[in-house]
Amino acid sequence: MKLVIKTLIFFLICIFNYSSAETVVNDTTLARRIVEHADTLMRGTSNYGVYRMTVVRPDWSRSMTMESWEKKEADVSFIEVIEPPKEAGTAFLKREGQMWNWLPDIERTIKIPPSMMMDSWMGSDFTNDDLVHESSIINDYSHAILGADTLDGVLSYGVQLTPKPDTPVVWDRIVIWVGADNFMPLKEEYYDEKGRLIRTMYLKNVRKISGREFPTLWILEPHLKPGQRTEFEILKIEINVEIPDRIFTRQHLERSR
Repeated sequence: MKLVIKTLIFFLICIFNYSSAETVVNDTTLARRIVEHADTLMRGTSNYGVYRMTVVRPDWSRSMTMESWEKKEADVSFIEVIEPPKEAGTAFLKREGQMWNWLPDIERTIKIPPSMMMDSWMGSDFTNDDLVHESSIINDYSHAILGADTLDGVLSYGVQLTPKPDTPVVWDRIVIWVGADNFMPLKEEYYDEKGRLIRTMYLKNVRKISGREFPTLWILEPHLKPGQRTEFEILKIEINVEIPDRIFTRQHLERSR
């Protein structure tokens, strides 16, 4: 199946001479398959990971380490900060389309409303939506193939995502670039309703984890804030693992720490 998809893409590129990012091939089924494959590669049906996030600003930087559990089909996730000690124990739960934040300093759970999903997550350039995948790149967007380009010497394909009508998402469009040989995500571009490129995420440092090649460093750069970025480094990840359902409960979120 992978070979068939890649052959079809190459055939389309040869026919349609993509000289501009404005030229879109309206093969939505093929484009959707590419996005689905890339999403499954990164997340699987379930995953557990340990990550280090570094927030970089023009005059300072800080890092924190966290654990994350996710079940994609059930649409649930749990994230807990484990370092530094000041933030340790801060946790986030997403289930049934809702998100809660446990604050250990005041021993209180706060429900995060949909209006705050695009707010900064823990002071970084990522948002609450980024961390818990509130919007779905598969179901909330339409997909179309843009064309081919070379990124860091790698032949890549671009797929444009545009929101479906009446879908409550912030981005006017997203462009995901994937490697031609394995559909591994390499770059993601986010545009606003004015057509401005607001931020770009670069996925780098590919190495084998859990038996598969994986980009272990994600760098998010907001273009309207020079000198600012957030780095997300994967320290450990396990894909398609068994995760107890109790992880994704309010009781687990509010347990004694």
